[in-house]
Amino acid sequence: MDDQVHALRAPFAPYELQGILHSWKSFTARQMQHQHKRFGRVWQDEYFDRIVRDDQEFVQKLEYIVGNPWKRWPDVDRYPWIRPVQR
Repeated sequence: MDDQVHALRAPFAPYELQGILHSWKSFTARQMQHQHKRFGRVWQDEYFDRIVRDDQEFVQKLEYIVGNPWKRWPDVDRYPWIRPVQR
């Protein structure tokens, strides 16, 4: 998506979700600012997390994330940023 990020990720000790998100936001903000020669805020401070409790919910969230770009851009035939699921 062009204005949001959805991800399924399990934090691994000793890393906590807050630290992982800070790292992602920091890296991607620097990259976007450098590539587009723009400065200023890229990400909002807050984030919304959800605990996936079982395999059924995992599949539901994955299908939502994978299908989301086509809801926004129905004419797109391929979405190259989708990564294969690794378990």
